[in-house]
Order: sequence, then C-alpha cells, then structure tokens
Amino acid sequence: MLSDDLLSGLKNGNDDAYKYLYDEYYTKLCRVANFYVRDTFVSENLVGDLIFNLWEKREELVIRESLNAYLFTSIRNRCYNYLSQAHVQRESSITQLQEDSLIFSMHSETDLPIGILMEKELQNVIDKAISQLPEQTKKVFELKRYEDLSYEDISAQLYISVNTVKYHIKSALKILREDLKDYMALIIVYFTLL
Repeated sequence: MLSDDLLSGLKNGNDDAYKYLYDEYYTKLCRVANFYVRDTFVSENLVGDLIFNLWEKREELVIRESLNAYLFTSIRNRCYNYLSQAHVQRESSITQLQEDSLIFSMHSETDLPIGILMEKELQNVIDKAISQLPEQTKKVFELKRYEDLSYEDISAQLYISVNTVKYHIKSALKILREDLKDYMALIIVYFTLL
C-alpha cells in the first residue's frame, strides 16, 4: 500500500489501512523504541500508544513529510518524553528520600518518637537478618562490619584464606540484600544518618 493511500485510508477510518499500518510498522517501531529505552515492555507500550493515538486522531492528522519519517520521529519523541519523565520520577524519589533523611536528623528523640521507633525497628530487622546468616559467614561479616577488620586480619583470626573471607562477605551481602529488599528505602535513610 502506498503512503498516500494508507493516509487516505486512515483518515477515512478504513480498518484495512489501520491493520496494514500495524502489520507494517509495529515491529520496526518497537526496535527503534527499544534502542532508546532498553525495555521491551515499555517499547511495545509506547508503539501501541502511538499507533492507537494515530487512529484516534486520524481525522485531523496532518503529515507534511513521509509517513515513514513521521512515525519514526514520533516514536523517537515519545521515547525521549518517557525517558525524561522517568528521570524526573527518579530525581523526585531521591529528593523525597533526602528530605525524609533531613527530618530524621533535625529532631531529637523527644520531638520525633516515631522516627526513633522506626530506627529501632529497622535495626532489629537488620540484626535478625544477620543472625540468620550461616555461622561462618556471620562471623566474617560481623568482624568486617562491626570491628572494621581488614580481610587479612579476619583471615588470620579465623585461620581461613583471604579468598574465603571475600567469599563469605560476598555471600552475606547477597543474602542480606535478598532478605532486606522490602526495607531498602528505610535502610538507605538509616545509613545516611549513621
């Protein structure tokens, strides 16, 4: 189907024109979108929205260039908008986290008992997760975290190799990250206050 025929068919509400547009361009536009956003699900949604929007606004559609150029420019712009909004949301979350951290640090225990309770609760959650580590991993982690010993010092104290110390630290962090995933935002705030 020629570009002019396709546009004319779209403007007239021709279902075959819409189906042709979808069949011809959907996969190509998804590849372009994925190049920008690096997320297949998001890419498919952006392209689906673009094609649906084109159909909804078909009667007032004005394309001064080729349909090909119009579609690829449109999807690129939608990707830029998506990335810009995602960046703003990420910045907003970081700002909120910093503000929460500031609230915690500005008040004394008597001013903000809820903050202190949250901190104690969080410490309990962290302590419990550490206590459930395998025994040797827990020993290594506690020597590193609470006594700030070097890998070499831990190695000498526990009669294990430095590589074994590194293995236990890596293993502890992996387990704790999984066990504490539901508390990550609070943990970030908590550790910025230490």
